[in-house]
Amino acid sequence: MIDEKRLYQMISLARFENKNRDKALRISRTYQNDYIAMSLLGNFVLTTVAYILALVLFAMYNMNFLLANLNDLNFRPMLAVVIIVYLIVLGVFSVISYTRAKLRYVRAQARMAEYQRQLRRLYKMYKDEEQLDTIRKNWGRKNRDE
Repeated sequence: MIDEKRLYQMISLARFENKNRDKALRISRTYQNDYIAMSLLGNFVLTTVAYILALVLFAMYNMNFLLANLNDLNFRPMLAVVIIVYLIVLGVFSVISYTRAKLRYVRAQARMAEYQRQLRRLYKMYKDEEQLDTIRKNWGRKNRDE
């Protein structure tokens, strides 16, 4: 006979697995430092590409000015400003990325802890039923022996 509590528990676990298959289950398989490092590495690549694209767009927008004053421009201070602004942008986005990755990891761990508690509860339900079946079988043997 099907136990309703156990059935509801299995449905709850299946819903969690379907809902969090890509997120919490994947995140929980990695260490926190590795997950944050991968997030920061992705942030570095995306920020660098976005900054280069922004510089190219800015240069294209101001192409007339750049070509007209090409001989008069002092490139060292301009390069220093570009690098300093890049480092500031990278720093800001790195802090945001670090915070976001840390929060995601902590939330995923909390969801996985709840998932583990539900799994243990289901396991206990199976064990209790198994013990009850063993007791019933033993009790039936005692009655037949008497």
